Amino acid sequence: MTQTLAEILKPIDREADGAGRRTAIDVYDVLQSYILDGTLKPGTIISQVAIADALQVSRTPVREAMRMLQEGGLLTGEPNYRSRVVEFDPVDIDALYAKRIVLEALGVAMTVKRLDKEGLRSLETVVKSLESPMAHEDFAEWQRLHRQFHRSIVAEAGSTMIADLEQLEKRSERYQSAYKGAHLPGWWQRGEAEHRELFQAIANGDAAQAGELAARHLARTALELLAALAPEYDSSRVRDSLRFAGAGAKGV
Repeated sequence: MTQTLAEILKPIDREADGAGRRTAIDVYDVLQSYILDGTLKPGTIISQVAIADALQVSRTPVREAMRMLQEGGLLTGEPNYRSRVVEFDPVDIDALYAKRIVLEALGVAMTVKRLDKEGLRSLETVVKSLESPMAHEDFAEWQRLHRQFHRSIVAEAGSTMIADLEQLEKRSERYQSAYKGAHLPGWWQRGEAEHRELFQAIANGDAAQAGELAARHLARTALELLAALAPEYDSSRVRDSLRFAGAGAKGV
């Protein structure tokens, strides 16, 4: 039986953190988490009225939150104040990873030249935490640490690039959640080996190698995602961006 939004979503606690009135950011954070973890499944149609009723908030913050989610690529607009959770789309995977590969390779190469010892120690801690039993047993914890890892390796790339990469990463997480469900062999091990190799290049101060390794890490993830979710899809854009990013990193 299909669940209603009221059965899926929990009302927002109006008294949390001493706040009596919830904002669009609160609603955005809640809806985004439900979309990223798959609670709101791809293709689900939602309305402002239904969301406001389910979360027990007014329609004004819901309307703004849904607009923000549309801008972030997690919702598409529908008639009559409705939206639809974006469905799994190989074209979207291809395009967002092609863009992310190029931007992140550049951001990593820029960060290598500017990262201090404290930043390097923090990055090493994240790399080790990603390999912990807790991260392996709790996908939400792994996803939080993985997000922190990717933010750390571009930490010195500038606020504008960091913000762009964070949006791309959020869209990627929806596909990572689906990919996790495929239970493909060696998934953890491949990622962890790449994280360690990338950390070592950053620690060595090798901007060109770090940028290329970051590009390869993302490209490998994208190609495995496409192979698992859309095996017939032509992933040439990801491959083109990998070649471009590899050549560009050497020139930074």
